[in-house]
Amino acid sequence: MASGTTTAGTLGWRLWALVPILLLALVVGAFVSGGSSLVDLVGRNPPPADELDIRRVTFVPGEIRVLVRNPQSDEITIASVAVDDAITPFTVEGDTTLSRLRSSTIVILYDWVEDDPITLGVTSSSGIETVAGIPAAVETPAPSARGFLGYGLIGFLVGVVPVALGLLWLPSLRRAGVRWLSAFMALTAGLLTFLGIDALFEAFELQAALPGALGGSGLVLLGVALSALGMTFLSTRLGRRSGATGSTLALLVAIGIGLHNLGEGLAIGASFAFGELQLGTFLIVGFMIHNVTEGLGIASPIARERVTIAVVAGLALIAGVPAIFGTWLGGYVTNDVLGVLFFGLAAGAALQVVVEVGRYVRRNAPGGLQSGWAIGGYLAGIAIMYLTGLLAG
Repeated sequence: MASGTTTAGTLGWRLWALVPILLLALVVGAFVSGGSSLVDLVGRNPPPADELDIRRVTFVPGEIRVLVRNPQSDEITIASVAVDDAITPFTVEGDTTLSRLRSSTIVILYDWVEDDPITLGVTSSSGIETVAGIPAAVETPAPSARGFLGYGLIGFLVGVVPVALGLLWLPSLRRAGVRWLSAFMALTAGLLTFLGIDALFEAFELQAALPGALGGSGLVLLGVALSALGMTFLSTRLGRRSGATGSTLALLVAIGIGLHNLGEGLAIGASFAFGELQLGTFLIVGFMIHNVTEGLGIASPIARERVTIAVVAGLALIAGVPAIFGTWLGGYVTNDVLGVLFFGLAAGAALQVVVEVGRYVRRNAPGGLQSGWAIGGYLAGIAIMYLTGLLAG
């Protein structure tokens, strides 16, 4: 009888915990349905301009395709399209009148000239024109096995190769003294701090270009929280109560770097997809140099452990392969929300691993976190990432 009473009591408080959520939903629903009269008491904002959001422009021979989205709360109707200030006939794949966050593709039959600049204008029924300038018209590559392989090889060169080269420092780290090894571990924390902050700024920059209806900074913070909590859970399950060490710590570092490399792959793939070939090539070279130091960060935690070649290769793949998936997504998928979320995930993972590395240095470094070796290594890690990042900027 006591057991049944306990079960009923437990179920009761769990059901009661839902009451505030249900009441909040009712209050929010009532405000959304009739809250405009309440807002009118304190004033009214001017209505937003009926501007469309031009998400992507693709060029095929004799045709220009423009993906547009309605970022406003009210419906927007596509009224006319202009190419270089000349009204041009067009068709629409999808609805001509777009409700909130809905998208359609405008198809323009136009004999564009390779490498010539083009200005596109899409005007709504209220007369507001949204303009997009294309520096040079370049034919958009269609999905193919050749392109798929090309993006994959680019991701491999950017992600796997430099990380694997950085892991070649492992034999040298094995011969380093305790103080030097502590400095290299602190350097790993510096590398990851830079990557985390860099990813966070990238996420907020991409988020600023999204319509406010998509959640604003909440999407970034959601990614940060998901990855940070996920990495904490993984560290708790694989490591000790006092914190991750050795191979476990190296695995966490590799995962954090891998999420960041996913974002780098997105940037490279998107640059090629939008025809910015020079920028894409520059990013490849810059990220390759930038990512060599990431291999050093993975190697430092296992410098005092005996690990097999298979383990080292696995760590290189965990850190580097996400760049391949990133180039595929950036090249073939138009979704800015994914970019924001991925960079948010990268920021949360990298910053959480910084905490794990800090706990390791505090326990094992002579003098702990206050030693000159640890402080110098940490600052050196940030400086190295900054200097090599200039090549990719």
